[in-house]
Amino acid sequence: PESVADATATKSPTTFQWSKVIELGYEDSGGGNVASIENDEPVCFHCGKTVKEAESKKLFKCARCQVASYCSRKCQTKDWKGGDGKVGHKHTCKAYKNVGEDMMIIFGDDKDTARQDILSRIRFYAYPYAIHKSLKTGRGFLFFQSNTSLAVLSLPVPILSNGRKCSSQRSVLLHWLTMKEYDSEVCMDDFELAGARKDLKEAVDGYDEKAEVPVLMRFRCGHVAVGIAPLVPDYKLCIMLGKEYYGSGEGDGALQLNIDDM
Repeated sequence: PESVADATATKSPTTFQWSKVIELGYEDSGGGNVASIENDEPVCFHCGKTVKEAESKKLFKCARCQVASYCSRKCQTKDWKGGDGKVGHKHTCKAYKNVGEDMMIIFGDDKDTARQDILSRIRFYAYPYAIHKSLKTGRGFLFFQSNTSLAVLSLPVPILSNGRKCSSQRSVLLHWLTMKEYDSEVCMDDFELAGARKDLKEAVDGYDEKAEVPVLMRFRCGHVAVGIAPLVPDYKLCIMLGKEYYGSGEGDGALQLNIDDM
């Protein structure tokens, strides 16, 4: 029988290809989390104290990202290192710099990187699901939808720029759809997504099914992107994992993943 080592021997492409980005500009862009940023005062990223509760009566910003706040040097040092199951700020600082205090990603390259990081985090569940479904229904694309904004979902931890925990679970909903299903179901319910059809069809018609996965990503903020992702883990391993995870019929419908449980 084939081993996992054998299945991962084939090299896959390592780059993402983005062909279309649409900004629909929905107002409620954070799934309730933006309201939390606007209405709740910042707290220390380590201990959770507000300005009034801090001994110094002020909060200091991380010099690198200018987002994370701390009530003392001691709290900042501890948060930077992490530990006790908590991810250190040294691993999340760059992500907070990208989203800023207003929880918005401004530059296109940063948005590309954010999408790619998100897909990489769920790849061991999303791509086996995609391959498992494609073997049943034929060529199509992975339709990715999230209940939060791109900025909120891009953070490695569920802590907003004000130091407070996200008010709602960060999750994604995945479907494997054919172009026929896209036309008859998705575009009928959401005509704004019809603007991505040309690029999406080109991706579906042209991708290498053993090395790539076409994706359509839509976030609550109205950010929409069409692209082709490298298949990692590779095709053979995705088949194996797809049978293991979804062979009992669990993958017949949509797949929901809670980002913070992974």
